[in-house]
Amino acid sequence: TRDLRFEPYDRLIVTGHRVDPKNYALVYSAELTPGTSLEDIYARFNIDHPKDFKGHSLSVSDVVVLHQNGQDTAHYVDSFGYKEVPEFFKEQEKALIPDDLETGETIKTPRGTFYVTAMSREQMEAAGYGLHHQSDDGKYLIMGNGTRAFAVPVQLENYLKAAEQTTEQNYNMIDGQINNTPTVAELEAKVKAGETISLVDLAEAVKADKERGKAAKTEKKPSIRAQLKADKEKTAQKKATKSKNHELEV
Repeated sequence: TRDLRFEPYDRLIVTGHRVDPKNYALVYSAELTPGTSLEDIYARFNIDHPKDFKGHSLSVSDVVVLHQNGQDTAHYVDSFGYKEVPEFFKEQEKALIPDDLETGETIKTPRGTFYVTAMSREQMEAAGYGLHHQSDDGKYLIMGNGTRAFAVPVQLENYLKAAEQTTEQNYNMIDGQINNTPTVAELEAKVKAGETISLVDLAEAVKADKERGKAAKTEKKPSIRAQLKADKEKTAQKKATKSKNHELEV
């Protein structure tokens, strides 16, 4: 689009945009000569255009795609040099809409009043929003897409990370006992039945099996104190039996 032409990469991202292949059209394609660098390409398409090239000189915001060793790499022409943009080949995931997740609160900063959304910074960036500024108290990030802006709680990022870590914990061990974790044999049976299991579950099962083995050994093997007590009782019993037998013999 016209308003994105000739924009340096950093400014493009700050305004909440991305290098979207939908905004580009193929204008030239040719065989890549071995040893040709991006600088060579820039010089050629600015100083010595190929005769069959009908486009404008290579400028900021243009994208050069190289096909080498069976792989494609995309390079954004920046203010100085190039910026590799792997996202050029990725389809943009369906993004959440900040309006749908508004909390009803508003935040005031010297630059205006903004509605608070429950989306995280990563989700906002996926929706095409970039960081504009931060509230004076540091509690909110103001993120915009060039026309609109919302406030995102900074604490939300930490909360989401903590929630993710918490849900990854093994809740089967809350009572200190490994009782609900499936065994490796049970998981193998699920696989044989056509079910899918995660590597995390398998790792937990292996760990739990080891702990169960230790617990079983602990139960079977009495403590040293118990062994000494048992040996003392056996010795006393033998002495009593021997004394009794001796008395009977007399």
